[in-house]
Amino acid sequence: MKKSLLLAVCCVLPVPTQADLQALTFITEEYPPYNFQRDERLEGISIEILEHIFEHTGTPLTRDDVHYYPWARGYDTAQSEPNTVLFSTTRSAQRESLFQWVGPIATDRVSLIARRDSDIRLADMEALLESDYRIAVIHEDIGAQRLLEAGVPSERLRPAISNVSALRMLDRGRVDLWAYGEDVAFWLIEENGLPNTDFMPVLNLSESDLYYALHRDTDPALVERMQSALDALRRQGKLREILDGDTTVFNTEEYPPFNFLNADGEVDGHSTQLLRATLEEAGLSATFRLLPWARAYTEARLRDNHCVYSTTRTEEREPHFTWIGPLATSHWAAFTLADSDLHLDSLDELEGLRVGSFREDAVGQFVEQQGLPVMVAAAEHENIARLEARLIDVWVTGEQTARHLAADADIALRRQFHFREVDLYLACHPSVSASFVARLRAALATRLDGEPPDLQHPSYPQPSAEPDA
Repeated sequence: MKKSLLLAVCCVLPVPTQADLQALTFITEEYPPYNFQRDERLEGISIEILEHIFEHTGTPLTRDDVHYYPWARGYDTAQSEPNTVLFSTTRSAQRESLFQWVGPIATDRVSLIARRDSDIRLADMEALLESDYRIAVIHEDIGAQRLLEAGVPSERLRPAISNVSALRMLDRGRVDLWAYGEDVAFWLIEENGLPNTDFMPVLNLSESDLYYALHRDTDPALVERMQSALDALRRQGKLREILDGDTTVFNTEEYPPFNFLNADGEVDGHSTQLLRATLEEAGLSATFRLLPWARAYTEARLRDNHCVYSTTRTEEREPHFTWIGPLATSHWAAFTLADSDLHLDSLDELEGLRVGSFREDAVGQFVEQQGLPVMVAAAEHENIARLEARLIDVWVTGEQTARHLAADADIALRRQFHFREVDLYLACHPSVSASFVARLRAALATRLDGEPPDLQHPSYPQPSAEPDA
């Protein structure tokens, strides 16, 4: 009887053969692109990795079971309550003994961010210590800890209640600098509608790995199970897939000097070279393709993980893309053949003339918005031949592009007038991962360290400028 009863009890009660992650309480904060809240749903790299850990270990939890706290509260909780997991947390010497660690998840660079118009330049930490700059920080954040470790007086630190609050303090001049994760800072700058070129990193404070930090008294078997699952995901390539997103395609067109196909059949040009260098610096990759502009633009508009460049950022295009840049500046002008009898000073004087542009081009679209009809070609280079054949009277385009295409065709142009200056961007389908966008934006802002370039490409001969009419 007793033996039967014992057997029945064993069949009813679960036998824990391995550590159960369901015993853990998971806490995160607003630290995009690693973890953040959008429309009351948790998103981000660390959230996606955690859900894969749950799936790998058969844990019946989802992102909906993760608690979302301000950083200081989460940090205190993870130190005071057993079986608590806080992420994403920078692993540092100061914190090493406070937690057990599962990771790394990703590498995070913490920098001092300044407004570009502040003209702040810091060669090293000693220069910072000798200054009297006020610095926005988050309480218990790694940026604040690094500054205090370096000897920055605490009275120069200005604690903010959130990262958005710190950004506003910097933008409104209430502080001189902001100590924060560089990728995250530039992600927030864009999310809050501020031009990322208004800000720049001026001093790197640290480059450290991000982890899941577990209360130090957590059962080591639970820590080991999480780490084993993470290691398995890394071996399978799942971590790299989450960090980089699916393969990203950068479409472009023949639009020298910014983008073109060189003599070796490779996509080249100022914008291309800048993007390639920025991808390398950010540890990212993308496939480059040169297509007719209308197709390049449409693919980026409709297909996941596709981008297009060099693209003018217009009010009509704004909501359809995630914008990265600017990459360069383009000057819009009206051109005729050098021997034309026309003498024009403004767009108003184009009325009654045959004006040429090409499909989906922002220059032609702008001219049309001024009430002027435009004759559209399939590609920009066709307008050179149309001018020479007297099929159009005037060509509206980017000045740099017109001069290089004319030099290639050995045709003399006359610039009639200049009518607009615009920045050119990489425009990405909204499906391109937040991680990819944030890392590329931060690397680009570091590389440019100034206004977008207005360049003449060495691969093209420099045409002698005809006098303006």
